Amino acid sequence: PGQADIIVTATLSRKPLIKKEWVKKGTHFTCIGSDMEGKQEIDENIFSMARVFADDINQAANVGETEIPIIKGIITKESIIGEIGEVILGKVPGRVSKDDITIFDSTGIAHQDLLTADYLIKIAKEKGLGVIVEL
Repeated sequence: PGQADIIVTATLSRKPLIKKEWVKKGTHFTCIGSDMEGKQEIDENIFSMARVFADDINQAANVGETEIPIIKGIITKESIIGEIGEVILGKVPGRVSKDDITIFDSTGIAHQDLLTADYLIKIAKEKGLGVIVEL
């Protein structure tokens, strides 16, 4: 415990798999498994010491990793600093200190998935990679 700089969770868990006492300063979490009501991968108390970001704040507050800490009163929806797009565009600062614990709650947005897939297909075509499968 306490050695990972980056932790990515992608599970079906409904109980925390990562405990608060295992987390060191500067750790970043990307939580992509908690995409439905009641799912949880990390200890909700980690949120009290973290900078929290989401792909969609409203969605994350209702069905994401952030849902449980909000229900338990550990944080509020307003505690979510911003959306990932705002961080990428420089409108909202991500990490402001090397010791910041950061959480990205990715509940999944179909539009982003489609844009990403379209971009990757374009790059693959440009590089002559991939195969076309007839269905």
